Amino acid sequence: MKIIQIIYSLSSGGAERFVVDLSNELANMGHDVTVCMLLEDNNTRLTFNKKFINNNVKFHAMNFDKGFSIHKSDLLQAYIKKENPDIVHCHLNVIPYVFRLCLFYRHIKFFHTLHSIAEYTFDSKLQYYFNKFYYKLNLIRPICISKLCQKSYEDLYNLFNAPVINNGRAMPVVSNKFLAVKKEVECLKKNTTSPVFIHVARFSPEKNQQMLIDSFNALFEEGIDFVLLVIGSGYDSETGKQLQKQACKNVYFLCEKDNVCDYMLCADAFCLTSNYEGLSITLLEALACGLTPICTSVGGIPDVIEDDITGYLSPNQNVGLYVKNLKRFMTRPLNKDYLINYYKENYSMDICAKKYEKEYIKSTCCKNN
Repeated sequence: MKIIQIIYSLSSGGAERFVVDLSNELANMGHDVTVCMLLEDNNTRLTFNKKFINNNVKFHAMNFDKGFSIHKSDLLQAYIKKENPDIVHCHLNVIPYVFRLCLFYRHIKFFHTLHSIAEYTFDSKLQYYFNKFYYKLNLIRPICISKLCQKSYEDLYNLFNAPVINNGRAMPVVSNKFLAVKKEVECLKKNTTSPVFIHVARFSPEKNQQMLIDSFNALFEEGIDFVLLVIGSGYDSETGKQLQKQACKNVYFLCEKDNVCDYMLCADAFCLTSNYEGLSITLLEALACGLTPICTSVGGIPDVIEDDITGYLSPNQNVGLYVKNLKRFMTRPLNKDYLINYYKENYSMDICAKKYEKEYIKSTCCKNN
């Protein structure tokens, strides 16, 4: 099949990395795949994940500036009509660009992955009604990434046609920087047994990094030995700098990295203190590296993590409870091999891509639209 994956940018977010991994895997399965990025590709911040696209996947940038317009929609639709794919798969909130095309080019099948709960996947009340129209008629076929996302979709739209396909992640591989990273992390440890925690996320309110720092500051005040690595963009903002000043000396802010796997393989546990999540790609990457997840029980996380089996869950955004789970990990780390096998059996990208392929094939067999 000829497939176009459409997304705003290839910045360092989880949805962006998912699109790259899915495209790579679908191409490896023999499909003709193009990643179409709407924004300009001369901005390194917007193309962070482009370097991970395999050679057998094509790349196309529309080079739009920010903001929707009918003219931009016309340009994208002209590109799609010229390429004439079997499948157009939209990610994040790009579907307004293809609304008109869906109506008149029924031989092309359109999909939309909702990468978060449904309430966060559109910009206005008007778009809500457009979305419902297209979803209801299967002019755009919705896909949810977790059971919670599916429930939010059903509650919001009163529609029951969105299957769940759990996010997947390609098996991470070490880079040629691994030995240097290993030495770097070892130098940060007080002794060889110091537990290393890692948090990988951009600095933003929904990631609730304030709770993360408060929790590790509490550990530090108790005299407990640890290292916390914080990797991601945005910590150089004014509020990000304030957070860095609040952090104890055992917390290290390492900025954005294109070799996160190297750091994960040098760590012991993965920390998420989010207020909400869809289904975190970095969580799946951490499992693939054998790290014990220590997370707040929000969004799609409980679909992945069973407390005391595949990680440790805090029921709410309470620092005391999160600190308790950090201590649980330090007294009872989970088996790395078990976590890696759990990832392989449930969240590897080859499993995820086969499920998407099945939905694609099913849509092309439908004679209705």
